[in-house]
Amino acid sequence: MTTPISCNTRPVMLYTCCGNGTPWSMPTTKEDVTCGEPSVTCSNVFRVEKIDGCCATFRVLAPNTDQTDVANPYVATNSFFTMNLNCICALRCLNDTFVCL
Repeated sequence: MTTPISCNTRPVMLYTCCGNGTPWSMPTTKEDVTCGEPSVTCSNVFRVEKIDGCCATFRVLAPNTDQTDVANPYVATNSFFTMNLNCICALRCLNDTFVCL
């Protein structure tokens, strides 16, 4: 008998109008760092946490480093950002999954 998988997240990737087709990325830590700096880990996969008018708060999701856990490809981080949704020109929805929060 197969056990159904309970999903709690539809991960998304964001593309901004000035991004030239490159997905938006953010650091996986709350520290004041910038993607592209040496030793800064970034991700371009997010979870929508809250929508308030034309703004949304996103949680940065990191790749799951546990190679034996193929059912859960992402882990939640404590890194958040808020973006004006008018700045997004495309949103790519990824497969539903379960993310431990």
